[in-house]
Amino acid sequence: MDPVGELNERVARLEERMKTMQAEYRTDIARLAEDNAKRDAASARRETWMLGTVITVIAVGLTIHGFLTS
Repeated sequence: MDPVGELNERVARLEERMKTMQAEYRTDIARLAEDNAKRDAASARRETWMLGTVITVIAVGLTIHGFLTS
């Protein structure tokens, strides 16, 4: 094969490899975005639960304080 034909073949293989790597990169980015969304949702649930717990503890404490001081 002539040098130009070999070079064209090599460039074609490299372009195909680049396309494959770009597709893998896009898949990885999409997976990362999905994982981040799941983590954010779990974090929001945890924060809501902790806020509810704090409010409940304060309400119970104030109720007990009210009974003890009356």
